[in-house]
Amino acid sequence: MSFAEFSYPLLQAWDWWHMYSNLGVQMQVGGSDQYGNIIAGMDAIRYMSENHPDMNHVQELAGSKDMVWPFGVTVPLLTTGSGAKFGKSAGNAVWLDPNLTTPFDVYGVSYFLAQAVAKALLTRLQFLLKSADADVERYLKLFTFVSMADIATVMKEHTADPGKRQAQHLLAREVIALVHGDQVAADTAKQHHSMRRPSLHSLSSGTSQVRSPQQNVDSSTAASFTGETENNASLRLPREAVHGQRIAHIIAQAGLVGSRGEGQRAVASGGVYAGTQSASAASTELEFVQVRNDASQTGDKYLLDDKMLVLRLGKWKVRIIEVE
Repeated sequence: MSFAEFSYPLLQAWDWWHMYSNLGVQMQVGGSDQYGNIIAGMDAIRYMSENHPDMNHVQELAGSKDMVWPFGVTVPLLTTGSGAKFGKSAGNAVWLDPNLTTPFDVYGVSYFLAQAVAKALLTRLQFLLKSADADVERYLKLFTFVSMADIATVMKEHTADPGKRQAQHLLAREVIALVHGDQVAADTAKQHHSMRRPSLHSLSSGTSQVRSPQQNVDSSTAASFTGETENNASLRLPREAVHGQRIAHIIAQAGLVGSRGEGQRAVASGGVYAGTQSASAASTELEFVQVRNDASQTGDKYLLDDKMLVLRLGKWKVRIIEVE
């Protein structure tokens, strides 16, 4: 245990003493991992109250002498089925501020900015929609006001066809509606659907917003790039970077993977897909086909209208590339 970790209960206890003595704050609520720190604060306040020469103002704030002593409340930590917790220290915090985590990112799909757009490679959370089947029912009960009967119904439907992720979609819509409002929730769900099942027309109408990965973008611009229409995570690449180039190299340039070697391994494992026009005349939606691991799998093979390339890594990471 480091000295900083060892001394942390003292800091938190002193913080509560300050709020207690100046503002009359008598209750502290925290996760179960804060139990020791909360107890340390209660002990410190009792000691200071009994030995401090000027406690009358604290008793006045509290309202009566019987209510002076502090108390703590702990709640179970929010964890996944595997036992991992959520929070800043775990690196997976979900922010209510849309400038820190956009509604689209909270809803579910992670779209990476191109590596050259932001040197820090801004990534967003694949949070609600990617909730594990083992966790989603508990999250619906914790985070939404959906009735228990309705939760039971949607879980029954989800169990019958888990691939549709009905419970996760309900969770995402309800949380976004609570935090950002019904209209934002509806718009976000629509954006998600259009990206999961895009058409050539919808992609073409969004390419006016695309950026070249060579552009310099500051942190504030990079943050805004993940919102609204920019959720397409579109970018431009020169024709020579696509024509005759293997898909493994292209997904590395597009920021879907960190290197060509990683891209090659992704293709070899069958985790890379390319968008193609549907063979059905009645359908305008793109179909994603698995990219085979051979030298013929080049960018020009999957060009749409000789100007656009849509690549997907796994189920969630999508990149729309406009070829210059």
